[in-house]
Parts: sequence; structure tokens; C-alpha cells
Amino acid sequence: MDLVLLRLSALGDILRVLPAWANLREAFPEGRFRAVVEDRHAFLLEPLPWLEPVLVRRKRLSNPLVALAELKRVAGLIEDAGASLDFHGILKAALIPRLAAVPERWGDGVTKEFAGSLQTQPLAFRHQTRYDQALGLAEAFGRSRGIPGLGRFRPVLERVELPDPGAIWTQASKPRLVLVPGASRRGAIKRWPLHHWITLAHLLKDRCDLRWSLGPEEEELRGWLPGATGVAALPRLGFWQLASALRQADQVVAPDTGLLHLAVVLGVPALGLYGSSDPVVAGLPAGAGQILRTGISCSPCRERACQRRQCLEELPPDQVAAAIVLSPRSRRD
Repeated sequence: MDLVLLRLSALGDILRVLPAWANLREAFPEGRFRAVVEDRHAFLLEPLPWLEPVLVRRKRLSNPLVALAELKRVAGLIEDAGASLDFHGILKAALIPRLAAVPERWGDGVTKEFAGSLQTQPLAFRHQTRYDQALGLAEAFGRSRGIPGLGRFRPVLERVELPDPGAIWTQASKPRLVLVPGASRRGAIKRWPLHHWITLAHLLKDRCDLRWSLGPEEEELRGWLPGATGVAALPRLGFWQLASALRQADQVVAPDTGLLHLAVVLGVPALGLYGSSDPVVAGLPAGAGQILRTGISCSPCRERACQRRQCLEELPPDQVAAAIVLSPRSRRD
């Protein structure tokens, strides 16, 4: 079995397909698995060494003058594959196995830019979470080989080896919570208001061992937020050290961002604070956590320029605090 798995970007979306990829590996342990991702996301494959990275150079892919040449170059790296599974569903992803003349080209049912027309086995569209979308493709492919049961979710990074983050937690008797107030610049519309985060920290800090998770785009917050709230921030860590620190927590509270979905695949209960995000498509697998949202009439939406952000402003901190798990779980420290 020689399979090519395609999900070019982005961070959270690649994390969401890893459970499906791991199920395929378990079903075909002797198979060869090549993962086609953008070069900026290659690090996401590091904990799963059975995935062979096939890297698409994003700068070239984003340049219309050389994008086709880049796709042809990548196609040349997989032209001996027996089947491809497209977990992205955009034209650029679908073109790669088509240019490589891969005989079986599967798609997960979500297609844009006529990508489905390039697939030989496209699934029917279903309105479901991206986790279930990916797992459904793994299930369909497995059944075509007489192997059912590949559509089950499991936290694929719960037991993998990760680098030591150092000493993070100080109060062993209290539940450990990581608060994630940030989101990417592109996803800024997803951020719960900072004044709500500060109120939430004050509500919880006597009952929980809290830590802020502040990324490169929250450096300004790192300078004053811990002092203003009495809640320490996690140190500046590499991505997989951060993952190791999150795995030691009892719960992660975050908007619809990559770190929320990192918590899910690490097996850490997640509490998602959703505004404009679709609670179905961007939802969580059963048993992985909970989503809180106001559900006002204009959400979900894709209006990144919205100035009101009523959908998040009206989600009160006391409601979030009431959803927090206040008992430690069995952890891998």
C-alpha cells in the first residue's frame, strides 16, 4: 500500500486530519505514507515519523507565475503512488495527484474550485465537523479494502514522545488550566474580548492552577497581563514543548484556533469559545470537549471585518467559569 495524503495547510486543519491518518497507518502497518503539506507546516509531522513529508514551497505556490511548475515538481515526487486521499479539497491540492497520474484519487466530499472533477472517488458532501470529514474519508477508503472501523476518533498525540517543557505547574492538588486569549492575525475575529479573559482569570485563580498561553503575536500582553491578573504565562516554548505542557493540563480554554485543536489531538479536554465559527464544521469530536457560544442570529458568519463582535462580547465570563472542569484528570506528566 503506497498512499499519498494531502492537506496543504493550515495548522489547525492539519492537526484535525491526523487522527484519520493514524487510523490509516494502523490499518495498513506495512504501507508507505507520504504527507503533502506546505513547507511552513512540516514541523507538524515530526511526532509521527512514519509520515514521509512531501513539501510544497508556499512562496512558489502563492506566485501565479510559478505555481503550476511547483505543483508539477511535487507531482513528480509522488508519481509512483497507488492512491491519494485529498483532505483539503481545493484545486491546488487536487491537481498534484492528477498531474502525477495517481490511479486512485479519493476526495473527502468538500471540494472548491472544481477540485472534485479531478478525483476518481469523490465522496458525497456532508455538513459535519472537519474531524468527521477526514475520518469519513479514511473509513470509506478502508471499506474499499475490506477494512471497516477507520472512522473512529482517537487523540492520536496522547501517547507520542514530546520534548520536556521543563517545570510548568506548581500546585499539584488543583486542576491545571491553560487560557489561550490569542488567535492568528487572520483569525482575529475569533478572539474572545480581553476584558472577559481577565475577569475569567480572577474568577478561577483561587481554585485552579492557571497559565496563560501567549504566542509571538501576544508579546505585548506578556509584558503586563501576568502582573495584572496574578496568573503566570507559560514560558516561550517551541511548538512541541508547548504541546507537552498542554498535555499536562486538565483543560484548555481557547477560541477556535490551532491550540484548541492541538489540545483535542493531545487528549486534553477542550473548552472552545466560539463566535463567528460554525459550531458544526469547526466543532469538536464527541467526548473531546465542549463549545460555548451565544448563538445570536448573525452567527456563524465569515465576516472578518465585523466591528461589533457581539457574538463573543455577549458570552459572559461567569458562564465560561461554570463550564470549567474543577477536578484533576489522569495525566501524562
